[in-house]
Amino acid sequence: MEKSIQVFGGQELKGSFSVPGAKNAVLKEMVACLLAPGKYVLSNAPDIKDVHYMSQVLSHLGLEITFNNQELNIQTPDRLKIEAPYDLVKKMRASIIVLGPLLAREGNVRIAFPGGDNLGPRPVQMHLDALEKMGASFVLEHGVLIGKVDKLQGVEINLPYASVGATENTILAAVLADGQTVIENAAREPEVVDLVTMLKNMGAEIEGEGSSEIVINGVDNLNSVNHSIIGDRIVAGTVLLATASTGGEVVVEGINPVFLEMELKKLKDMGMATESNGNNISIESDGRPKSVDISTLPFPGIATDLQPMFSASLLKSSGTSIITENVYDQRFQWVPEVLRMGANVQIGWQHAVIKGVKVISGAPVVSPDIRTGASLLIAALSADGHSVIDGVSHIARGYEDIVNSFSNLGAKLEYT
Repeated sequence: MEKSIQVFGGQELKGSFSVPGAKNAVLKEMVACLLAPGKYVLSNAPDIKDVHYMSQVLSHLGLEITFNNQELNIQTPDRLKIEAPYDLVKKMRASIIVLGPLLAREGNVRIAFPGGDNLGPRPVQMHLDALEKMGASFVLEHGVLIGKVDKLQGVEINLPYASVGATENTILAAVLADGQTVIENAAREPEVVDLVTMLKNMGAEIEGEGSSEIVINGVDNLNSVNHSIIGDRIVAGTVLLATASTGGEVVVEGINPVFLEMELKKLKDMGMATESNGNNISIESDGRPKSVDISTLPFPGIATDLQPMFSASLLKSSGTSIITENVYDQRFQWVPEVLRMGANVQIGWQHAVIKGVKVISGAPVVSPDIRTGASLLIAALSADGHSVIDGVSHIARGYEDIVNSFSNLGAKLEYT
């Protein structure tokens, strides 16, 4: 039987929270270990389900992986296996990122089409188009994507959308390609920059990370390295928004405030007192946010991953908020659940209109994906009475023991 989370709402949050390593960085940095044989140590790694899923995929490809005390020890062999089967890949879409490194190292890859959260048509084709331009060919047979290449070639790639995954897959392929690769309209997310930092330490020649143009000069070989993973801005944002919703005073430690610059501006617009000091962010809230409009965009805009949590924190706001989702078309799966709690939300196409109510009531709800689960937890923490959240396995894909994390801040919740 899968566990549920039982939440007793109405408690203010107080204390400090230490941010774990970023889910959206560690998974790609684990994959980067495919690029060169040797021993790697990835520190500040989060103990989340997706790290264990990726470990299974990479172990199947021939890597030896151990995980203890926030540290991933990875041993990469001289030759790699090239097939990632469906029973492993179906658990998360990030598995598609092995395409570039396997083509670069082995010239062949066989990977089942990926699964993961149900968030609409994430553009896998963009990955394939970039790799085909570099000389790879792909066929799809019985649900398995088969890729081949003699030697990847440096090219200019204009991404139709600033996709994080396509940017990273192209970079991971280009570092060992012949010649220069230029990525136009590249993703600028901090996790992309962190991956490039690791690759540069491995010996890759890359310029322009953090901008919309990234230039990669291919090299003959790379070396294994140790790397410390950046803090998870989505987890940090989740805690800040939960505090905004419930009221209280919390210090979030281990996150670069630049990663949340737009989100912090919106929190101030909501009436929150926030302060940044080094890699710490403090927030003070009276639990009654002001209404604010939110529009998601690729970094440095407001992260789509935080849209459900922003929305949950505004359910009891003093006014009307308009939420615009520009990135994923199924980010409003939280709406039917919070309506059952008494929230006043209307949706149409890529917009949600939230009219703040004075009280929302605890209710049984279901989480269909990671971020919806976190948003429902925020709603339950600020609700009157008792809520039960099912679908907890989704939350565990992106959050380390979320019950213990919020219990330590004074919330009343438990697994059942």
